[in-house]
Amino acid sequence: MKEVIKIKILNFDQSTKKSGYSIFLDNKLDSYGTLDSNPNEKNPIERMKEQYDLMKKLIKKIKPDFVVLENTQFQNNYGTFQQLSQMQGVLMALLFERNIGFEIVEPTKWKSFSKVKGRKRVEQKASAIQIIKDTYDLEVSEDEADAILLGFWSTNNIK
Repeated sequence: MKEVIKIKILNFDQSTKKSGYSIFLDNKLDSYGTLDSNPNEKNPIERMKEQYDLMKKLIKKIKPDFVVLENTQFQNNYGTFQQLSQMQGVLMALLFERNIGFEIVEPTKWKSFSKVKGRKRVEQKASAIQIIKDTYDLEVSEDEADAILLGFWSTNNIK
């Protein structure tokens, strides 16, 4: 009997406060959610540590074959851009430690592929949520919507 190999891709819309994630198993949405830091924690380094711990626990639990990260983009605030870039580095280090392959994808790439509409960030978030509702019949947060659409991109573009 031939063994069936299932490919598990973990997708992250990472942040220091709330990271959306989706898991695609054999090109189908398997699960999704958010990893939430303590909302009362003001220190971004502490929030990064919380996110690191949550991501490490999730990766250990699901054992992904591959991980896809959304690249950071500048949105008019150097402090936020710096923190998001640092968070991306923390996550990359975790993946290096575990010897898990990954790809970093520009937001414009997966949004264009998924047909996310809107010029402004708020419009794009609303569009992503609507696409998930129309495609999967799910009510999701903006972080979950982005992670699911990132996963949709990854299952169609990563070989």
